[in-house]
Amino acid sequence: MPKNILLFPNNFILDSTATDSGIGVLEVAVNNLFVAAKASAMRQAHALGLNGRNAIKNQNRGLVTLNSLLSTRSVGKYTVPPSDPTGTVGYFLGGAGRQDLPTAIDAASRVERFSFATSIITSLGNIFNTNNAFGIANVSYGYIVKAFGSVFRWSRMTFQIETIAPLGLSLFPSRYYGASLKNQSRGYACGGSQSGTTYGDVDRFSFAGEVSTSIGALLQTRNASSGFGNRFNGYIAGGQNNGSNTANTANIERFAYASESKVNIVAALSSPGKSLLATWIPGSVNAAYLMGGQAYAQFPTGADPARFYSSNAIDKFVFVGETMSLLGTTLPHGNIYYGAVGNPTRSVMAGGMTHTDAYTVQSLAIRNIESTRVWDFTFLTEVNSILGVTLTQGRYALTGLDNSSF
Repeated sequence: MPKNILLFPNNFILDSTATDSGIGVLEVAVNNLFVAAKASAMRQAHALGLNGRNAIKNQNRGLVTLNSLLSTRSVGKYTVPPSDPTGTVGYFLGGAGRQDLPTAIDAASRVERFSFATSIITSLGNIFNTNNAFGIANVSYGYIVKAFGSVFRWSRMTFQIETIAPLGLSLFPSRYYGASLKNQSRGYACGGSQSGTTYGDVDRFSFAGEVSTSIGALLQTRNASSGFGNRFNGYIAGGQNNGSNTANTANIERFAYASESKVNIVAALSSPGKSLLATWIPGSVNAAYLMGGQAYAQFPTGADPARFYSSNAIDKFVFVGETMSLLGTTLPHGNIYYGAVGNPTRSVMAGGMTHTDAYTVQSLAIRNIESTRVWDFTFLTEVNSILGVTLTQGRYALTGLDNSSF
């Protein structure tokens, strides 16, 4: 508010001197009163603003845990309550099984919910039949690629009502078996394969408006690769880069979300490169952890010729500096094809295929077992542990979705 020119004229004397008249002293006194009043008003305004911000903050804290008090919203024909707080639930969808008989690979259609608060697995029934799928999510919805005949299209999972519905959006070209990336506003389906052809194509999926757009290609074709990242950059790691099952790559591409540009970085997966990790690797704001994976090389014992084995190694990728290191801790068994979900404090993995003994030659008919195992990895301590719960159906190539936002 402007100063009242009648009470505080611009030509007031601001400083008193030894020769000031009585009027000058009065002017100085009035000016001092003005300064004191202004300071008092500023202190009161600051106190009111602070109290207001605290009230809003406390209100928001209450709203997060009291969803029943919030208004509902409409999504199509459904009335949907507000989303659960970020990082509270994850879902393991679909997959495949019966690897004990190599010629009989049965698709699995079960969807299971994982609660981060209680570490409880709950089956939602056989509601989604797919495997090796791209999967991205925000706080309210998950989006999964599913084959409809020969065309691969997006489907939406509404977390609050736990239903899945197809969308009229297709990948270009149709493919699966690639890496998923996401930030707060969009996700990306990177690379993949179909009918023996390996692709490097990238599709952007915008959460606002649910729009899917083809935006070019990776620097190299690759399938069975893994995606991870933070809110600024995504990274596509490993996979098979020329359609050959024996040609795993250790290469990592950085994908900048702001410019959607790609560049190869110096860091690499642990030698000799790996594939068949989760399509999305949840991580903390500081680092991501890539667990297990399929390697093709001489076994670490050195006693066997080069061939596939399931790794039990854990690679740590630090976002600042883009460095990769091999942790001293390992998984209890080699694991490939698992699903992964996460929240800000830990990542939870489930299923996959495990070798009964990763370093011993075995018959192809018994070397892989569809796992029901669920384990977690705590970011602060970098410790992994097997949880007491299991999947209700052993399977591999399952997709993980979580409602975490970072």
